Amino acid sequence: MSDAVLYTDNLTVQFGGLTAVNGVTLACGRGQLTGLIGPNGAGKTTFIDAVTGFLPNNASGRVVLEGQDVFGRVPHRLAHDGLSRTWQTLELFDDITVRSNLDVASQRLTFAGAVRDFFRPTGDHGRVDEVLELLDMHDIADRLPRELSQGQRKMVGVGRALVASSTKVLLLDEPAAGLDKAETQGFGEGLRRLVDEGYSMLLIDHDMGLVLTVCDYIHMLVFGELITSGTPDEIRNDPQVISAYLGHSGGAS
Repeated sequence: MSDAVLYTDNLTVQFGGLTAVNGVTLACGRGQLTGLIGPNGAGKTTFIDAVTGFLPNNASGRVVLEGQDVFGRVPHRLAHDGLSRTWQTLELFDDITVRSNLDVASQRLTFAGAVRDFFRPTGDHGRVDEVLELLDMHDIADRLPRELSQGQRKMVGVGRALVASSTKVLLLDEPAAGLDKAETQGFGEGLRRLVDEGYSMLLIDHDMGLVLTVCDYIHMLVFGELITSGTPDEIRNDPQVISAYLGHSGGAS
């Protein structure tokens, strides 16, 4: 698809006789925030794991990034090519500053480099400053992550993914988990700022209020299969979504 920065074609993941992701074809629009929803066990995280190269022995299909088929490339190569991700478990270096956390993440992934930069970060300072400005984090740049609110820590995690490469598309796996309503709202506003700056993202989250508010387009997985796609308004009123996920006939708050 010419308007897609990231596109999967018939992506399938199998573990023995179990098919966790079954022939999923979907696109992430350029300069858009795309949502991926579905009930627990739908295959959402497995899908991201396959896209980002973490399931080389279990996945098949095509992953196309900026018109190039990158399926089969190892995770650090994909990150260098511009395919970045966050993880459900937020692991920050709590004993160094936010800026130093981003400095470390901006380095090429080598064991020696990671050890060296933990003690003496020497990352891409220009890129780090750019991301701090983009995420409105300059006022917390010299603080330790353990001193921050959970919402701020989550945004530091996004910042680390952004500085890791010349990011073309960012995949976010449950980034708002554990946030209260106010923190979720602020986090969503931060994601929309990234979209306004031209970033493309794929967001997995169980908070339907967040997904329906911030996403431009949404896909839904159930038992590893893509069952519907549409705009937030279309998804909000889709009978399949209501039945499988929302559980009632109205929208989500």
